[in-house]
Amino acid sequence: MGKLQARKQCRTVVSAAVLSVMLALVAGCGGGDSGGGTPAPAAPAAGTVTGKVVSLANSAPISGATVKTDAGTTTTAADGKFSVSAPAGDRTIVHVEANGFAKAFSVARVTPGQTANLGVKLVPTGATETVSVAVGGTVSVSNSPARVTIPANGLVPQAGGTPAGTVSVSVTPINPATDPNLMPGGFNGISAGGSSTQPIESFGAMLVDIRDSVGARYTLAGGKTSTIRIPLGTQSANPPATVPLWFFDETAGVWKEEGTATLQGTAPNRYYEGPVAHFSYWNADIVTERIFVTGCVKDANGQLVANALVQTEGLDYTGTAVAVTAADGTFSAAMRKSSRAKLGLFEFDLQTFNFTPISNTVTVGPSATDIHLSNCLVNRPGQLTITTTGLPGGNVGAAYNQTLTASGGVPGYVWSLNSGSNPLPAGLALNPSGVISGAPTAAGTTTITVKVTDSAGGTATKTFTLSIVAPNTQPLSISIQTLPAGTVGTAYNASLAAMGGTGAKTWSISSGTLPTGLSLNAASGGISGTPTAAGTSTFTVQVQDSGTPQQSAQQQLALAVNPSGGGGGNGEGNRLMITGGLPRIGGTFVPDFQRTGSRVVQGVGAEIEWGEPQPSPGNAEGLVVGMDLNDRVLYAVFLSAALGGATPDARTWECRDDDPRFKPCSGISVNRSSGTASFTNALLDPANSADSTITLNGTLTFTPF
Repeated sequence: MGKLQARKQCRTVVSAAVLSVMLALVAGCGGGDSGGGTPAPAAPAAGTVTGKVVSLANSAPISGATVKTDAGTTTTAADGKFSVSAPAGDRTIVHVEANGFAKAFSVARVTPGQTANLGVKLVPTGATETVSVAVGGTVSVSNSPARVTIPANGLVPQAGGTPAGTVSVSVTPINPATDPNLMPGGFNGISAGGSSTQPIESFGAMLVDIRDSVGARYTLAGGKTSTIRIPLGTQSANPPATVPLWFFDETAGVWKEEGTATLQGTAPNRYYEGPVAHFSYWNADIVTERIFVTGCVKDANGQLVANALVQTEGLDYTGTAVAVTAADGTFSAAMRKSSRAKLGLFEFDLQTFNFTPISNTVTVGPSATDIHLSNCLVNRPGQLTITTTGLPGGNVGAAYNQTLTASGGVPGYVWSLNSGSNPLPAGLALNPSGVISGAPTAAGTTTITVKVTDSAGGTATKTFTLSIVAPNTQPLSISIQTLPAGTVGTAYNASLAAMGGTGAKTWSISSGTLPTGLSLNAASGGISGTPTAAGTSTFTVQVQDSGTPQQSAQQQLALAVNPSGGGGGNGEGNRLMITGGLPRIGGTFVPDFQRTGSRVVQGVGAEIEWGEPQPSPGNAEGLVVGMDLNDRVLYAVFLSAALGGATPDARTWECRDDDPRFKPCSGISVNRSSGTASFTNALLDPANSADSTITLNGTLTFTPF
C-alpha cells in the first residue's frame, strides 16, 4: 500500500542539471519508495562492435541472429553482418544466438566512441530430442560421446511456473582446441570459493539447452542432478584423470567452478563425465599454472606502441591470454608453465573472416620461469587512409585554416596536391604538415585532390570540394551530423539541413547508396520511403546552392536500419512524434542509447527510462514508463526542461492508472522480452494546467530484460 500511495503523491522534480540527473530523479519518484529512490548510475562509456556471424560448418553467413550486449541489441542482416552498441572495456561480452546453433559469448575489446571488429562462428546444434518431463531420458550426439541424462520429474522452467509435458533438449559439444575463439567468454574462471578470475585451460565444453514449445528455458529442479559427458578436446598430451567442472555464468560473463568429472572412454571417444545441478555451458577445466612473457611493441617506424593488444595462444595446451601494452609499449602476457605458446598481435579481418597477425609472431617456451623477449614485436601498419570527410568553405579576404588528417601506414605523413589536381583557390596553400591556410582572394568553387605519403612511401588520395564566397557571406555547409535509424517495413522520414549559401539548395548522393527502399528529395533534402532490409549504409551527401559562384558542401553520413519486430536497445533511430505541448518540444523525441535504462521495482513491476541528448540548445527531454509484472503500463511521465537561466523551466505530462487527476494510460504497450515500447495516440495530461495535452505516436526500443 505504501508504494502505491507514494506513487500517487509523487510529483516529478526536475533539476537544472544534466538530463541523466533529471531522469534519475524521475526514476526515484516512479519507484514509489516513500523516502525517494536511489539515483540511477550514469551510463557507462560505450563504443560500437561491428562484425559478421557465420556457421562453423561451412562459413555461410547467418541472417536473423540476435546480437546483444549490455548496451544494445540488434539482428544480423542477410549477409550476417551487424553493428551494435557495446560497453567500453578490454573484455566486453557479446551474446549471439540463432535458431539451430549453440549460443555464443564472444569477447571484444571496445574503446569509447570507437568501432571494434568481431567475427563470430556459431556451432550447429549437435542433437535435439523431445523428452517427457515426467519420464526423463537420455540425449546423445551422433558420432560423439556427448550425452546428457535427464532425471524423471527433474525439470522446471528457469523463470518459475508449472513445467510443460514435454521439452526439447539440445546438446552441442564445443572443442576449443580446434579454435580457441569458440570458447564462450574466453579462458577466465573463478575457482570454487574464490572471488578473482584466473586463467584456465580447457579440455572440452558442452552446451545443454532445454526449452518448451514457447521458448521458455528449463533447468534442473531443486535436489535433482543430471549426468553429462563432455567429449575430450585438448592439445595436451596428458589430460588429467579427474578435472573440475565449470559452468558459464552468462550474467557475469565468466566461468565458475562447480563439481568434478572423470576421464573415461577410449580414444578417439574419450570424455569427461560428472554430475551437474543445473543446465548451461559446462566446461572441463583446470586453473593454469602460469608464467609471464614480457616484452615490448614497436611500430614500423621504431616508435613504442601503447594500448596494443598482445595475445598468447597455447600450442601444446588449449588456452589463450591477452595483455595490453603500457604507455611505454611494454607488456606482460600469461601462458602455461613449461609449455609452448604462440605470441603476437592479432586482429580480426572482416574481408577474410579470420584473426590475422598484425605483427611478427614468435614461439615462446617451454620454460618453468618467466620469459623476457630481447626484441620488440613490430606492429604492422594498417591501411593508409585520409580521414578528413570534407573541407569547410571560406570567405574572400578572411583567414582560412584547416588541417587534413590521416590514419594507418607508417607515422610521419607528408601532404601535397596529387598530380593532375586543380590548384587551391588563389591565396591558399597546402604545407607538408597537411595544413591548408592563407586568405582567399577570389570567390569560386574548386575541386582538389590531395595526397598523403607515409614514411614508408605508401600513399593515399582523396578529392574535396572547396568553396570561397564574397566577404560577409556565410559559406555553405551541411549542419546535420547524424541520421535517426529506421526499421524494416516502417515508413521513414528524415530531413537534411544546410547553413549558409545563396538561393535554392539542391541535394544529391555523391558516393555510396541509401538503404534499399529510401530515396532523397533533391529539392527539400528529405530522405523518405520504407526500408526493406536491415543493415547500415554509409554514403556522402552533397548540397549545392544557386549563387554565383555556386557553392557546394559534402558530408559523410551513416543510416542504420533495424530489423522489424523491435528488440533494439541501442536507442538509435527510436522516435516518437509529439503533438501538443510546448513549442520547444519540437514535435519529436529521439532518445540517446546512453540515456536509456531500465530497472525492476521489487514487488511492483519495472521502469524504463529514455533521455534525449538536448535536441535544442538548453533544452532536455526524458520519458519514464512504469509497468506491473505483466507489462501492463501503470504510468508514463514525459519531461521537458529548459536549462538556461537561474531558474529552470521544468514541465511534465503524465498518464496514470492510479491517480484520477490524470488520464489513464492507453495506447502504450511494452514488451520487455523483445525490448519494444509502442505508442499509438497515447495521451498525457500536463501537470501545469496552463499547458495542453500531448499525444505520442511511435516506437522506442531498449535492452530487453
